[in-house]
Amino acid sequence: MLERRDLVGLHAVLAALSRAEEWWTADQLDGEVFGYQSWMIADDRADEFVDQLVRLAADQDKGVRDEALRLSRPGEQP
Repeated sequence: MLERRDLVGLHAVLAALSRAEEWWTADQLDGEVFGYQSWMIADDRADEFVDQLVRLAADQDKGVRDEALRLSRPGEQP
């Protein structure tokens, strides 16, 4: 989904991450999002990634909102 490089793909992964019941599933999804963030920054698309997080931080789905906020504030917990 992240290969789409769009809001829909990131939304789907954050929704799955917010509902992961096993730590290894959450860890794998979190790693995928980190990789997504890394190539967005490497491709000079950091502003686009930040914009996606801002938009998802206002999503109707609380899990998506929480994950977007967590990712937009490295080192902090929601």
